[in-house]
Order: sequence, then structure tokens, then C-alpha cells
Amino acid sequence: MQRNADTHYPILLVHGLFGFDRIGTFELFHDIKQALRNAGARVFVPHLSATHSNEARGEQLLAQVERVRQGTGASKVNLIGHSQGALAARYAAAVAPQSAASVTSVSGPNHGSELADFLRKALTPGQLPEHIADTVATLFADFCRYSAATQTCHKMRSLQ
Repeated sequence: MQRNADTHYPILLVHGLFGFDRIGTFELFHDIKQALRNAGARVFVPHLSATHSNEARGEQLLAQVERVRQGTGASKVNLIGHSQGALAARYAAAVAPQSAASVTSVSGPNHGSELADFLRKALTPGQLPEHIADTVATLFADFCRYSAATQTCHKMRSLQ
């Protein structure tokens, strides 16, 4: 059986809340990115903030869509969003439909999110300002990315 993923347009795999490409040996999209590349697709994983609103993350995604379009010469991209990434992808496609060939939602919270509702209730007004919670969550995600990069560097050094 021949497997072919040679798409007309590049694919962007868009992460959700607290998203990351890789932490240590764990990849958010498991082996999907590499499997698509091995089958001929041009695949990118944009880096979006860990906790901002769908609109803010959608604007960040739009900037990266433009960079991918310019870098590849493609007129459009295919967006595959996981969890909150699906909402960022939908936002980007709605704002710039000329740049999106398709949008695929994987477990998108299109009818809300129990986790987001829980966190919203946990942030009782006056106890912990939301901007502090956003900062802590973003710092945690950045730490996870830094840890993953450090582990990768150590692995590469051990191979030399």
C-alpha cells in the first residue's frame, strides 16, 4: 500500500492550551508530524502563546501563516488545530479566508471547555488577578519548552 500525503498546500499543526511541539521525548502531535513529512507533506508547527484568548492566538497564527506562505511560496495553508488550537485555526481562517485552504478541528472545544470553566471559577475575583494567572501559565509553558530544548541539546552532545 502506498501512502501519499503530498498535499497541494503546507500543513500547520496548531496546538491548544499550554501547547508545545515537544517536551522531552513526548511530542504533542505524537508521530503525526514526521509521518506526514515522510509521506511528502510540508508540515509546520507554529508557536502560539500558551494561554491567551482565541483571538490573540489567532492573530499570532495569522502572522505565522504568512511566514509559511512566504517561505514556501504557497498561496494557502491547511490548518489542523487540536483543542484550543482548533479555535485559533478557525479564527485565522475567518479573518483571512484567502490564506486557508482548509481547517480541520481535532477535539476542538467548540461548545466550551470544562477545564476552562473550572479554571475561570477557580480565579475568584480579588484573590488572584487573571493577568497573574496568565503570566504563571505562560512561564510554565516556556519552562517546559526550555526543558525540552535542554534535553535535546544534551542528547545531541551525547551523540558526538
